[in-house]
Amino acid sequence: MQTTYAVSLIAPDSTEANRITAVDIWSDWLAENYPFDSRPAGTSVRVRERSDDPVFRITVNETKRDHTNVFTVTVAYLNNQLILDARNVVFPTASKISPQPSFAIAPSAVRAIRTTLQHIAMEDANTRVSVEPQRISTEVEGQVIGALVHAPSRRLPVVVEVADFERNSPPLFERGLGPLVGLVHLVLITNPSALAGFTELSGLSLITPGSIHACWAGGAEPLRVDTHQLPVASQQPELQRFAKTIIETAALSLPVPHLPPPPRDDDFDDTRSLARTEGNQVQNISDDSHLEALEDSERRAEELESRVMELEASLSSADHIIERQRHELEQKGVQLDEIVLRNVALEIQAGNTPGVVSISSVEEALRIARSHCPFLIFHERAIESAAALHGPDPVLVLQDLVRLNDVARRWMAGEISDTSIVLACRQMGLDYAAKVSDTARQKFEADYVIEWRGRPVMAEAHIRRGRRAHLVRIHVYFDRETHQVVVAYIGRHLRDKGSST
Repeated sequence: MQTTYAVSLIAPDSTEANRITAVDIWSDWLAENYPFDSRPAGTSVRVRERSDDPVFRITVNETKRDHTNVFTVTVAYLNNQLILDARNVVFPTASKISPQPSFAIAPSAVRAIRTTLQHIAMEDANTRVSVEPQRISTEVEGQVIGALVHAPSRRLPVVVEVADFERNSPPLFERGLGPLVGLVHLVLITNPSALAGFTELSGLSLITPGSIHACWAGGAEPLRVDTHQLPVASQQPELQRFAKTIIETAALSLPVPHLPPPPRDDDFDDTRSLARTEGNQVQNISDDSHLEALEDSERRAEELESRVMELEASLSSADHIIERQRHELEQKGVQLDEIVLRNVALEIQAGNTPGVVSISSVEEALRIARSHCPFLIFHERAIESAAALHGPDPVLVLQDLVRLNDVARRWMAGEISDTSIVLACRQMGLDYAAKVSDTARQKFEADYVIEWRGRPVMAEAHIRRGRRAHLVRIHVYFDRETHQVVVAYIGRHLRDKGSST
């Protein structure tokens, strides 16, 4: 388990309205980016939200190729303070050492953090955490920032970019903080006067025009970039490396805030004074013991939360693996269909009877034909009748449909006329009849009628194959208005002049 991103901010003197605002922002983010009815396989979401719970939390598990990302955002309203904590944790799922992709935070999450900071005043060292660079143009403003660098309560880095006012080059952070929003105080020093004020109180050296400095909390040596010494093509990559260093440092530095466990649904209250009975006397546990018990309870809740995250990551990974294997099976099924169809086509060209035994039913033969015969339209009646047909060789039915598809292609392209359909079918080896008998048309018309484009039509044309148990008829309707070929029926012999009823 490795934390790859963390933002943890506090808004002092907050109100219930602030909490509701933050919850609404992140609820909208969840609905927009992970809608309930369209989450992909390997993605799961858990939400902690109750009217009697001061903690609102969203946990999103997403399984990638060799790892699972667990992104958690927490909004907690405790002691009139609003806590915003967002972090991404990675769980490896492959037992191999190989280069991994960058675990950059999703831009949508960064935008939601920015929106939260725009609506709610989060503070660090009594200074509001801004979503835009603070432009410093006077000596006094420079001194204020220099004092902020040495503020003992500061938790966030102060990133100071000194504009290259000697060469009038635009600042690299002119467009804003990007993924550093909520992680730093960003300051742009715009002239020598502001630079002198900052240098005076910060006590830092090598603060020159065209340089960028990340002044860490705690007084560690600043991270420095001198754009003067970089070619223009290298400035943006260097800025990205600079930001990545800050993000990685924050992920390793910011602990998970201590939060109360979720409320219980039963009547047991584990925050009341504990008591124990010895004989007939009740002795109250001391306040120190009570606080220690509460701390133990919080630690236990955090351990259980961490365990839940691990189990959810494993479940998300398993879901992703199942979906991948299902996709592979579907691909193999498509490949098998293509092999069967190619074999049938080759056998047709060679004039042989196909020797394929991979098709188990006429229904399966129709499924393959529907996927690979683009010039045929299969009517609902054809699908239903094929599903109920047993006995005929499915491969021979597929063979006839493939041959009919080639005839349909030629007819739709104008290569053959209406009167040439019979000849074209016979050339393809199809036993084709363009009409049924007058008796069948007059007495059993309903057997041959289908609903097509909002009106009843007669599908008289048919392909004949087999005898007795192997007999099958494929009825077809040639729509001469739209130039479409509709397979209307696949089944046993329909009633005609030889039928008794």
